[in-house]
Amino acid sequence: MSFSHNFTEAFYYDEDDAAPNKSKRPTSVAMALRSMPKKKWNAMCKDVFGCSPNFVDVDTVMDKIRETDTVGTLSVPVDVWIDKEGYYTVDVYDNRKD
Repeated sequence: MSFSHNFTEAFYYDEDDAAPNKSKRPTSVAMALRSMPKKKWNAMCKDVFGCSPNFVDVDTVMDKIRETDTVGTLSVPVDVWIDKEGYYTVDVYDNRKD
């Protein structure tokens, strides 16, 4: 089952988003995208955007996520779909424990 997004702006970008950081338990969608393994990021760019990762940034993927407007769960971690098929997702947690 999937659900439409219904989150505050802090779900997408939080105070930690000022610096390019990675986390095993990202607390925002932007942080989750920056934490995505390079191999998965590269494959997602090719499959979802049809281009090299050199031409895709976090803001571009954020636009696609908002367009897709789908999550797989409403409980933590929330799996946010990047593509309409749900093949590429990122998990967002409510607090970080690195």
